[in-house]
Amino acid sequence: MTNTINTTTELGNKTNKQALRKIRTKIIGAENVKKRIESGKTQTQHEDPFQSLAAIEDIIEPPFDMLALTMLPEQSSELYQCIEAMKINIEGFGHRQKSRFRADDPKVKDAEPVPEPLRLESEKERVYLLNFFEYATEESFIEFRKRLRQDLETTGNAYFEVIRNVKNEIQSFKHVPSHQMRLSRQEDNLTEYDRPILELQIDGSIKIKKVKQWKRFRRFVQCTQFYQTTTVTTTFQKRWFKEFGDPRVLHYETGEYLGSEEGPTFIKQEHRANEIIHLKLYSSRSPYGLPRTIGNLLSIFGDRASEEINYTTFRNNNIPSMLIMCSGGQITEGTVDRLESFVESTIQGSDNYSKFLIIEGEPDKEFGDEAGQLRLTAQPLTKEQHNDALFQKYSENNQDKIRRVFRLPPIFVGRSDDYTRATAEASRRLADEQVFAPERDEFDKLVNRMIYPEMGIKYFRFKTYSPNTTDSEQLVKILAGAEKTGGMTPRIARMVLTDILNQDIQDDFQDDFPMDVPFSLTMAEAVKNKADPSEPGQQVTALKAIQERPLIDQLLEVRKALEDEWLEE
Repeated sequence: MTNTINTTTELGNKTNKQALRKIRTKIIGAENVKKRIESGKTQTQHEDPFQSLAAIEDIIEPPFDMLALTMLPEQSSELYQCIEAMKINIEGFGHRQKSRFRADDPKVKDAEPVPEPLRLESEKERVYLLNFFEYATEESFIEFRKRLRQDLETTGNAYFEVIRNVKNEIQSFKHVPSHQMRLSRQEDNLTEYDRPILELQIDGSIKIKKVKQWKRFRRFVQCTQFYQTTTVTTTFQKRWFKEFGDPRVLHYETGEYLGSEEGPTFIKQEHRANEIIHLKLYSSRSPYGLPRTIGNLLSIFGDRASEEINYTTFRNNNIPSMLIMCSGGQITEGTVDRLESFVESTIQGSDNYSKFLIIEGEPDKEFGDEAGQLRLTAQPLTKEQHNDALFQKYSENNQDKIRRVFRLPPIFVGRSDDYTRATAEASRRLADEQVFAPERDEFDKLVNRMIYPEMGIKYFRFKTYSPNTTDSEQLVKILAGAEKTGGMTPRIARMVLTDILNQDIQDDFQDDFPMDVPFSLTMAEAVKNKADPSEPGQQVTALKAIQERPLIDQLLEVRKALEDEWLEE
């Protein structure tokens, strides 16, 4: 039974690869092949650089052609918009560093203030993170994440290289195109390594603890192509990487570990392989990921085929605007030749609809009273011509299938003709809750669980910004209701504004200001103790009393001294 399943899987993978390679050849275009033939250059496609590695079972071939999957957005009028919507709404709003201190959490009652040395160390860490992410990638970090999302949605896989300095500290990241990467098989033997994890303590502090674990690591290989313009020769550059967390030293050219039987005894720093972090859309049948659109390949290429038919129909004018009908005679051979040449060279094309041709004919009988009368009649066919695109319903259904696989509302791809404001707001909130927010959380967990512990970051968490999908009117009502019932405090209000406005509000309250007491209660207490009941603006007086308490106390002392002096007199 197992052998049957394996055979079926291999046949399915082979069929998928052959189909996509044919599609890729079609995508590249017959024009380029034609030009090569006319120029005398070979049209033979270059050998896959990964075939030699797959032959010796050094790598695992993906179930689909990665280059063909990468080129899918170029062939669809709907797929590109869907991927752009995913990129913008998941990765396009930036990120911030969120403090881990429980003393700043309003849920923790009677939390002790953070000690000054700990707070100073936290501030240094925050500044370090700001500087690190400013130059961690060649492009901006937002653009870096967008490229990862582009690869993840088109091929189901995304890779980025982790670069360390001579002190073995993480220095930067580099995006690696997914179609250039392949996975090796997992090793048979387990490797012991130290995994750093963060432990939250009861007092609110955080410690980094290294845990001994065992894991079967795998290697990664990248192949890039270099074309020479003068010849058709193509060369490939191969480079190996090790999996993130692998403590061993790997040679980036040979793919051999330090200390292995065939490997070298020493590897220079510049020859050591860097680490790779592999992101994927999980597939249970392959170590590679599969894109969301893998079940809609026929819809993508069917929509493309319908557009090509429409373009060909429009371009070639398949149904002419009229017919020339001859009766009582015949058209001369020269006219027939001119008609054929005219149709092939002139009528085809949208710019030639107004051109015409003069034709001539001759009757059947040239002499006698019964000589025929030649009649040439032009029969219009404008009613028979297509006045609109073909397969519109079919194309619309295909586009809906492609969009639904991303679970995107139509408004995100520009279809908003029948949308009201309420419907648009509901669609935005639903898409952010069900699609975009979970994807943002996945990347945040990757950084917080894998990268930050390796960097020694203890006091902050990576948090991706989200768009403001909150209804402002409803938010005001909620906050006002919570304030009246005593559920809203200045600290909670500060946290709500930070999340909604996507801005870090660093300004601290005054030392003697009660942050965990509802502001209405603070105002009432101030009015009761400090305000003059006869003054119309009691709240203004109370606020002045809170902010200028030493001055008020001095004035009260002066008043009391004057009263005592008056009583004595």
